[in-house]
Amino acid sequence: MQIELIEFLDLIPYGIVLVDRDGMITFVNTAGSQLLGLKREEIVERPISSIAPGSDMLQVMSQGRPSLRREIRYGEKLFLVDRLPFSVAGEVVGGISIFQPLGHMADSLGRWTEQERELHQFKELVEQLYDGIVMCDKSGIITMINQSYCDFLGTTIEEAIGRHVTEVIENTRMHLVIKSGKPEIDQLMRIGDREIIVSRMPLKEGEETVGALGKVVFSDLRELRSIVERYNIMERKLDFYRQELKRMMGAKYSFAHIFAEHPLMKEAVHLAKRIAQTKSSVLILGESGTGKELFAHAIHEESSRADGAFVRVNCAAIPKDLMEAELFGYEDGAFTGAKKGGKPGKIELANNGTLFLDEIGDMPLDMQAKLLRVLQEKEVERIGATRPVSVDIRVIAATHRPLEKLIREGSFREDLYYRLNVFTINLPPLRVLGLSIIALAHELIKKLNNELYTDVTGISRQVQEIFLAHRWPGNMREMNNVLERAVQLAEQGELEVEHLPPYLLDRQVTVDSENASFDLEAEVAKTERRVLEAALAHCGGNKVQAAQLLGIHRASLYRKLEKHRIPNE
Repeated sequence: MQIELIEFLDLIPYGIVLVDRDGMITFVNTAGSQLLGLKREEIVERPISSIAPGSDMLQVMSQGRPSLRREIRYGEKLFLVDRLPFSVAGEVVGGISIFQPLGHMADSLGRWTEQERELHQFKELVEQLYDGIVMCDKSGIITMINQSYCDFLGTTIEEAIGRHVTEVIENTRMHLVIKSGKPEIDQLMRIGDREIIVSRMPLKEGEETVGALGKVVFSDLRELRSIVERYNIMERKLDFYRQELKRMMGAKYSFAHIFAEHPLMKEAVHLAKRIAQTKSSVLILGESGTGKELFAHAIHEESSRADGAFVRVNCAAIPKDLMEAELFGYEDGAFTGAKKGGKPGKIELANNGTLFLDEIGDMPLDMQAKLLRVLQEKEVERIGATRPVSVDIRVIAATHRPLEKLIREGSFREDLYYRLNVFTINLPPLRVLGLSIIALAHELIKKLNNELYTDVTGISRQVQEIFLAHRWPGNMREMNNVLERAVQLAEQGELEVEHLPPYLLDRQVTVDSENASFDLEAEVAKTERRVLEAALAHCGGNKVQAAQLLGIHRASLYRKLEKHRIPNE
């Protein structure tokens, strides 16, 4: 060590300790030994850790980065310490520790200004956050560049700073950005045999451009392409799993699966589509087999909850003693035979989706009260649980039973009825659909041909007459079963009478019969009378509801009742 340097360090009024690369103290100045209360020979050639327990000097030297503004206690004194690596020809050969008693640093010559500390912290942040960053002044001279960019360019910070940016970075446009004052974001750039993506931004003071900042967004375009490909693969997988989840727990049908030619069915579909966009409960009324579940699926599929679960509960099929566990779930050990770990109920499974309560009219009264609480409080409590769980569900209920009559009999709660009956959809039975039954039959035959690999082209005149004369108590379910049997027997061509089940043939009407009527007006009148009677029966004799069901004005209904001499009490 040169005598001039030792004399200079001894003149400095704050402590300075020099260590070699092994952390052994090689020098301490006079101020340093005085502050520590030790003689120089008691300090030199001792490990730095013996003087400053917990010192991170070895880490500072190994990383080549300074450690600033650290508080270290020695004896009764508290020091504020800065530690910096000491390099020769780019290689760290030791370190320097600068310290001063806490509280006296304001007057110390070695005190870093607030601006210097902020600049140093900014530089460290730049090193950690960016693959490469460079800053130029208004003349295009590099004023700052981080180590990552230097490593990429094959240069050093010392060699790059002070040179024009075009001499350091191949194909750079930094000087052009300074000249134009316009940023260039996410631009492709080639350096050597590698393509990178960079952004260049002008630095301004007011309206004047005083420099530019450039940063490497991706240092290797091949890596970016790989990331994009991995992202696309993940998106495809996610879409697959989303579709699988929807297939397993989502709706199976949409409005495209509903055949609606008759005005009553068109009105039902139109109303259901409007209702689907709301969050309100829905009550679907109709005879067995009219497609209540099909409508429930379609409403869910059309709603904002389409990506959520569609959970069906058949209230008529679940034994009374099991219904609470099925709907609400249970905790581990809640009762004898309870599944280990517990089980979520249907309500919980429908969270953020739709709960379809089929045959709600068959739900026991005690469960109706508990269901009402779920709908009001929007929370469900498992059997054996100590606290409820919040749920967000939409309820669609369906029944073939007359709920208003059940309320009068005391077997259905009126408050639950009004909670469910925000919107009501009435599905007409097949027997009131008239000639639309024939069009529906043809649509079902097309579907069955695809499923059964048959080639049935239609139905004969005699079969059409039988279909129109039959009352279809099983509605859509019955017709589908009849046609499935007939299509497989026929295999091709038209469906004939011999392809129908025997119970339909009892009602067969043949055109060559002696009693056959060819009076079109009379036959139409018979059909109209039958439809009017069916609508009144369906609505329990309520004329207003019957008119709505038939899609005609109430006055028109009264005229038709009088025309066909149907009792109008």
